[in-house]
Amino acid sequence: MSTLFVTLFAALLVASPVAAQQPATIDPGMTRAQVVARLGEPLSSRAFDGFTYLLYKNGCEKKCGMNDLVVLDSGKVVDAVFRAPGRRYTGTSSSPRMISMADAKRDANRDAKHAPPAPLKKPNP
Repeated sequence: MSTLFVTLFAALLVASPVAAQQPATIDPGMTRAQVVARLGEPLSSRAFDGFTYLLYKNGCEKKCGMNDLVVLDSGKVVDAVFRAPGRRYTGTSSSPRMISMADAKRDANRDAKHAPPAPLKKPNP
């Protein structure tokens, strides 16, 4: 009996790191209960006009400017926006891909260089 216990315990130790590396995957059509089973209870939830918005902490709220989001329409997943590396949406997300801070600064500098000059103000008579 103790050999079986040791074998099972060793198997769990070996399998745990592999399971921890697998992303929590959300699929279109999942129910709220299925989402909660995969991601846990949301940080907050909002409902409006048949849609439910589930918000999850992602660890980059300041950097990303948002929580992770799962959108349900009539109780089924229709969209998700994830910034946490351990989460994945198999559908087509409405969010563009996240860009790095360096890319954002580079694009802002490039846009500023190509912007038309500000119009001159006429002095008041």
